[in-house]
Amino acid sequence: MQTIYDLLLENVRKSPGALCAVHGERRMTFEEVKDEVDLIAKALLAHDVIRGDRVATLSPPGMEFWLTYLAATSIGAIWHGINPVYRDREFAYLLNDATPKVVFCVSPFDDRHYDSELQVTENAVGLFVTYGDPRGSAISASEFLARADNVSDSALAEARGQVDPSDTAVIVYTSGTTGQPKGAMLSHGTITSSAKANASWMGGDRLRCTVCAAPTNHVGALNNVCMNVFAAGGYIIFHHKVDVEALGQIREAEHPTYLVTSPTGFMMTMNLPGFDPERLDHTRLIVCGGATTPLSILQIWSGVGCPISSVYGQTETCGIITYTELDAPLDDVAETIGKALPGCEMRVAREDGTPCKTGETGEIQFRGPYVMSGYFNRPEATAEAFTKDGYLRTGDVGYVREDGNLVFVGRIKEMFKSGGYNVYPLEIEQSIAEHEDVLLAAVLPVPNELYQEVGHAFVMPPPGREVTEGELREFLKARIANYKVPKTFTIADELPLLPNGKVDKVTLADQLKEMRSA
Repeated sequence: MQTIYDLLLENVRKSPGALCAVHGERRMTFEEVKDEVDLIAKALLAHDVIRGDRVATLSPPGMEFWLTYLAATSIGAIWHGINPVYRDREFAYLLNDATPKVVFCVSPFDDRHYDSELQVTENAVGLFVTYGDPRGSAISASEFLARADNVSDSALAEARGQVDPSDTAVIVYTSGTTGQPKGAMLSHGTITSSAKANASWMGGDRLRCTVCAAPTNHVGALNNVCMNVFAAGGYIIFHHKVDVEALGQIREAEHPTYLVTSPTGFMMTMNLPGFDPERLDHTRLIVCGGATTPLSILQIWSGVGCPISSVYGQTETCGIITYTELDAPLDDVAETIGKALPGCEMRVAREDGTPCKTGETGEIQFRGPYVMSGYFNRPEATAEAFTKDGYLRTGDVGYVREDGNLVFVGRIKEMFKSGGYNVYPLEIEQSIAEHEDVLLAAVLPVPNELYQEVGHAFVMPPPGREVTEGELREFLKARIANYKVPKTFTIADELPLLPNGKVDKVTLADQLKEMRSA
């Protein structure tokens, strides 16, 4: 097993002059990235950061994120990201939970002065470093880096020599949809093993180049996008936000070969003016996670002319942990999430822990090198997350087909009973999303006197299009059993989204309560 810095050194030895990262006009080779990482790492040591200390970065996707992440982890510090869309309450929670010794931030950004905002929790943080004009007690990045001269190469090498692949490298906080976010601890070995395993099945030539415009505090951006390409020796183009026009210009100039998306991303892109899959013919691999994608959408995207793989993963599995084969029929890509990464044990289990039979529904569980070490400072939550024999309990439901492919059914906590039947909202949402006048759908349970619970569907049409409740009912009758068809619908111009692009069902649940009490 390797550390993250080992992976950087491996790339430097193989291709020192090859591109590693691009951000605007700035283009850095692997050798240049190493030099900058060494400088930041020395400055961290000069500010008394040692192995096990936490270092945070609040940054949109960009060099500041990538370099501070590589530098902090290289000396054994534990890095975590902070999303710029967060507010004071969220900042306070994360900083008080992780208590980082140093916080880097890009400020000002999007008309917000983050160094000032973050200082509401100053007592939990040792030092604020600003890429921009510092405010309050923050210091500038140049002032921070000036201390690097006080640390010798031998002192840097000694600090790095103490880092073990089993050490925690990153804390990734969960989305917090079921309570306060928990910090999943991912070790160096977990991150590098996952990245190399994914780069292997994806094929290094397909990972020559990718674009990262996703929030860097999420495992999707950090591991599924950046680390997989990093492990393959490719380069990452950072862009500070999802800007359709700007991203289109980047695609025209750089011809990225690797695209990570979701069913929502597929549908939103399809509804852009002038969408033509053939314009993405430079793409060599598309991976789609978050949920299974309807066949009708995959058929359209097959026009890109490259393999499409349906993948599955969580924060706790270091991102992608299952995938459909590159030559899998589109039916399999639409219906399954494939098989586990080599070296990982996967099972579907009953409530008593015994393995399910083929075709029998149960909880999806994993054991092996790609699974988190536990939750930061939460031993009870960690114990609950694992079975007695060491399998991670994902909280997701599925079953294994005769061909060995795993079918994702939904979240255990989202399941509800209607007239004695188990109902999984995901199946209904996917069926609704197959309607040509639907962009997003979310189904939640509501109490019902006769059936105990029934579904209520929130539906968002594409811009400029309309759909009625009656049309959706007729559409669903031919696709799912009657007891699964939602009894009520809300057609909305917009649905609330989480930073990771998924529909915010907690907010929708609050809206449902208000609607029912009105």
